[in-house]
Amino acid sequence: MRYITLHCSATRARQDVDAAEIRRWHLQRGFKDIGYHYVIKRDGTLERGRPENVTGAHVGGHNTGNLGICIVGGVADDGRTPQNNFTQPQWDKLRELLTDLHKRYPSAVIMGHNGFPGHESRGCPCFDWRAYRDALHNEYWADKAPEWNSHWLDEVDAIPQEAG
Repeated sequence: MRYITLHCSATRARQDVDAAEIRRWHLQRGFKDIGYHYVIKRDGTLERGRPENVTGAHVGGHNTGNLGICIVGGVADDGRTPQNNFTQPQWDKLRELLTDLHKRYPSAVIMGHNGFPGHESRGCPCFDWRAYRDALHNEYWADKAPEWNSHWLDEVDAIPQEAG
């Protein structure tokens, strides 16, 4: 795995959607299945989307070797303005999930959807994912976030992929 990408559902705080509903949205858009591998509901419940061994459909042009995590919420009541409106149970579950994935895929880089070329204008995941990722490495894990000397995408794509 090369990347673990954080997304939001771009829904209001009062909308408690789940993986089944997101799957319906994605099927209506012509996807083969839900695009994400995991969905974290407002109450912190973790739901599975696609199996990890199946390529997702969540970052156009960058889905291979990329696990997608969708956190439900992310927009203000106007339905358009990005907003960090995630709940503490969601943050707790995200940290737990990312810790597990980091143990299994230690070289995978945690990214936000808007961190990929061609996706920079998106608000998703609607929080400062770089600061969050760095805090996980510095405060919870026994390693440091990678430092890139050139364009990060070139360096990550040069790393041989792990089997599995």
